[in-house]
Amino acid sequence: MNFDWLLRDSGSTTAIFFVLVAIAVFTQITKTTTSRAIPFVLRALLKAAPALFLTLLSWSLGQNLVALLFLFCSLGDILLDLPEDKVPHGFQLGAISFAVGLVLVCILSYQKPLLPGHALLPLSITNVVIAIFVLRWVLPRLHGVERILEVTYFGMLIVANIFASSSLVPVFLGSSLWFMSDLSIGLGSNVSDDPVNSLDTLGLYDLGLYFLAIGFLNS
Repeated sequence: MNFDWLLRDSGSTTAIFFVLVAIAVFTQITKTTTSRAIPFVLRALLKAAPALFLTLLSWSLGQNLVALLFLFCSLGDILLDLPEDKVPHGFQLGAISFAVGLVLVCILSYQKPLLPGHALLPLSITNVVIAIFVLRWVLPRLHGVERILEVTYFGMLIVANIFASSSLVPVFLGSSLWFMSDLSIGLGSNVSDDPVNSLDTLGLYDLGLYFLAIGFLNS
């Protein structure tokens, strides 16, 4: 198959998406400095802007299930960015939103033409091994409900990545980038320099959504 680099073969659509990504990353990495004066609700919306853009694009193309995927990603972006003292259960609700998004990745991957012989499955196995390595280091630092939630969520990431490995190359690439972004967040929560909203996590995640959109919308 030919690999598409442009979203819907449109340079302008692709450019708009990456401008939104740049704004989202900038406002997150400068949230304690340059962007500190921005109201927290607006900053959360800016963080979710790339996913919201893909939601609207998918709806406009009549791809309702794909739109739901990006809508739940948008909700997760917003809820996880809201201050805990303002929205006490925002983190849990955000995690649930992302979990629903992962279920939709599985469904959409299953509906796409499968690659003969599941050619990408070995790469998915590599991702699973990396995830196990990260969890082996992180889990001893977690206890009780937090450990259960961490294992459950990473289990869903693994399952979604395996499903994606049976689909189109951009779908698998997008799933893997999302996968790596969340692994980075898992590591970041246990080291002094937390990279949760840095370029190597939020940027990877948004790039993952971009390739998922190419896989689900271009073909």
